[in-house]
Amino acid sequence: MRRLVVDLGGTNCRLALSTAAGQPLQAVQSYQNDNFASFADLLGQYRSDTALSAITEMVIAVAGPVQGATGDQFAQVTNRGWDLSSRGLSKSLGEIPVCLLNDLSALGHSLTYLEKHDIAEIQPLNGADPLGQKLVIGIGTGFNVSPVITTDHGVVSLKSEFGHIALPLDLYQALRVQIGARADDFATVESCFSGRGFAALYAAWAPEAPPLHSAAAIMAAASQNDSVAAFVAFYATLLARLSRNLIKGFLPRSGLYFAGTLARNLLTSPARSAFVQAYRQPDPQFPELTAPVFCILDDGAALKGCAGVPLPKG
Repeated sequence: MRRLVVDLGGTNCRLALSTAAGQPLQAVQSYQNDNFASFADLLGQYRSDTALSAITEMVIAVAGPVQGATGDQFAQVTNRGWDLSSRGLSKSLGEIPVCLLNDLSALGHSLTYLEKHDIAEIQPLNGADPLGQKLVIGIGTGFNVSPVITTDHGVVSLKSEFGHIALPLDLYQALRVQIGARADDFATVESCFSGRGFAALYAAWAPEAPPLHSAAAIMAAASQNDSVAAFVAFYATLLARLSRNLIKGFLPRSGLYFAGTLARNLLTSPARSAFVQAYRQPDPQFPELTAPVFCILDDGAALKGCAGVPLPKG
């Protein structure tokens, strides 16, 4: 097997060569999408940079919904407008098998292959079943979740567009307390919890403060500015409230697995304590219902998931 694996996000794209699931990836490269007019151009640059020889198959994790049946799939990258076709890519690469899947599904498949040092334990829970249902939560350019089930036949990572559902009432009420009528601007989960939502929420929290236009800038400022740090802690408590809602919605007794740069930066910062404190508050309806929480640290996790996805034979 010489499988080209791709993690195509809204901002960046990572590519690598896999020769077997669970084995170290080769020829790993990362590119900024803004430097290319299309995915085809980016792919051409990668093949030129790595002098990649013939590949036998390709699996692409896409930050966006994937439609269609195996062999005839379509996807559009979130906030990018790039259209992908498995059939078109297959033809351009010599009729090799090409599979498209949502990036959260790829992360779900990666859980089998991640090492202990690839994951940070945020909130432990004794007695959790490692083979039970899990939930991957991606916070990046957008927001989404994927329930993950391990069976005797392999990993099943289910599709979702959870980021587009309405913001739960308890989170909206918490926003109203802090930012008043500006809470109405955050109608969906993604509008509040994506990277862009994080920046928009800070602007609503501190309308008179000097603007900070990105999640990275806000997290950097939090280490030097108490007001910004207070906002980040507040966001962490909101994320904990959302997590408790997700537990009731998906029953991931084997763990919540956060992924994405914003999630990693938040949950490995001092705001982690605010998250844990809020997360530990018992649910008034189901006080015994809880789950451990982890954060995926490996930037190449989706690539490892792509390497492990079984392709249909024939």
